[in-house]
Amino acid sequence: MLSISRHTFTSLDRYSRMLVFFLCAHALNVHAQAREQWVTEFGTKVIFIQSTSLPMVDVAVDFVAGAAFDPDGKEGLSRLTMGLLDTGTRKYDEHAIAERLAATGSQMGGRFDLDRAGVTLRSLSYDEPLGQSVDLLTDILANPIFPQEVLDREINASLVSLRESNTRPASIASRALHQTLFGEHPYRSTGEGSELTLQLLTRDDLVGFHSRFYRAANAVITIVGDLNEVRAREIAQQVSENLPQGPLDRERLAANAPSAEAKEIIIPHEAAQAHIRIGMVGIRRGDPDHLPLALANQILGGGGMTSILYDELREKRGMTYGVGSYFSPLKDPGPFVIAFQTRKDQAWEALEVTLTILSDFIRNGPDLDQVERAKKYFIGAFALNVDSNGELLDYYAAIGFYDLPIDYIDSFSLRVKAVTLDQVKDAVSRRMSLDKTVRIIVGPEKRPNEPNG
Repeated sequence: MLSISRHTFTSLDRYSRMLVFFLCAHALNVHAQAREQWVTEFGTKVIFIQSTSLPMVDVAVDFVAGAAFDPDGKEGLSRLTMGLLDTGTRKYDEHAIAERLAATGSQMGGRFDLDRAGVTLRSLSYDEPLGQSVDLLTDILANPIFPQEVLDREINASLVSLRESNTRPASIASRALHQTLFGEHPYRSTGEGSELTLQLLTRDDLVGFHSRFYRAANAVITIVGDLNEVRAREIAQQVSENLPQGPLDRERLAANAPSAEAKEIIIPHEAAQAHIRIGMVGIRRGDPDHLPLALANQILGGGGMTSILYDELREKRGMTYGVGSYFSPLKDPGPFVIAFQTRKDQAWEALEVTLTILSDFIRNGPDLDQVERAKKYFIGAFALNVDSNGELLDYYAAIGFYDLPIDYIDSFSLRVKAVTLDQVKDAVSRRMSLDKTVRIIVGPEKRPNEPNG
C-alpha cells in the first residue's frame, strides 16, 4: 500500500517546511538548467525541471482528488483509493509490483491532503530502469483493480487506526477544529472517515472514484531530473494518454465559504495535559495577502523559539513545552491554527493569555525589527531546504497544482524584501479577528466555576 507518511496534512512540521519554501525564495538556477511547462493533448498539465547533478529522475502525478472530494456518507474513500493504487493491476499483483520496483532500484510513494492525492516515483535516469519504472507507474495509475481481499484488509487496518486516533487528545482536537471551523464546507474532513463510512465502502466505490478523479485532465505531472525535454515529454505523454479520459476541466469544490463565528468547544478527556487549538479561516493559495500574513505568522507563532507565543507561554510563564501557529492556504481558504498543550489546571489561564496575545497582535501588529528579522530568515533559509531532486519535485508540484507562475520562486526573494511593515499590519488587521476564532479544549470537563449540567 502506498505510504503517505511524508505528506500528512495535519502535521505542523509539514506546514512549516512548505512555508519555508513559499516564503524564502531564492533562485534555483544552480540546480535547474531547463524549465518548461505544457499541457498534453489529453488535458494534463506538465512541469519539467532539468537537474543533472545526479543520475536520478523524480516524477509526481497529482490529482484533484483529496479528502475534500469524498462524497457525503463515503468519507475515507479518497484516502483508500490513493492508498490501494499499487495493490494490484490487470498485469501485476501487489507482490509483483514490489518485486519490479526492487529490481529497478526505484521507489514509489504517495501524497494526500485536503486538495490532492498523488503518486511519486524516483528512478535512476538510465534508459532501462527509467523505462521500466515509468511503465509500472503508468500501469498503477491507469489500471488498478482494487482487489476485494486487499480492500477488506485495509479497511480493517483503517478501522484499527481510527479507533486508536480517537483515543488521542491531539487527534481529537484537530478533528474537532476542522469540523467546527468549516461546518458544511468539504474542508471539515480530516480524510480518515468514520467507522460507519469505512465499513460501508465497497470496491465499486473505489472503481468509480478512480474513474472520475484519476483522469488525464484532472492530473498534474511534475518531472525533475537528469533527462532532456524530449524524454520528459515522452514520459508525460505515456502517463497522460493511458489515464482514464473524460471532461477536459479539473474538478472543483462545489462549496460556499464557511460561516465565520466564534465558538468554544470543550471535550473532556482523561489525559493529564489539555490540548488546545485556536483556529480561524485563513487564505487560499495565491492570495495577495499571503506574503504579509506568512511573515506575520512567523513572528507570532511560526518561528519556533523566536516567536511571540513561545516567548510568552513557554519562556515567561512556563505554561507549555512548545507552541506553534501556521496558515495552511489551499484551493479554497484553509485554516489558520494555533496549537499547544498545557496542564489541565492551567488550561483556561493559558487559553486566555493566548487570546490576549492574539488580540494585541491583531490590533497592533508586529514592529519593524520583527518584520525585518522574519524577512531575513525566509530569504536565508531557503537554500538549506532545496538540496535534492525530491525537494525540487515537491516545490514545483505545488506550483503546478495550484496554478502559480512557473517563475514563482525566482522572484520571491525580491517580493519578500519589498513587503513593508504597513502591509503586514494591514493584512493582519483585515484578515484576522478574534470574533472569528474557534477554540477547542480537549481535557478539562468544564470551565472553572461553570455549573454542572
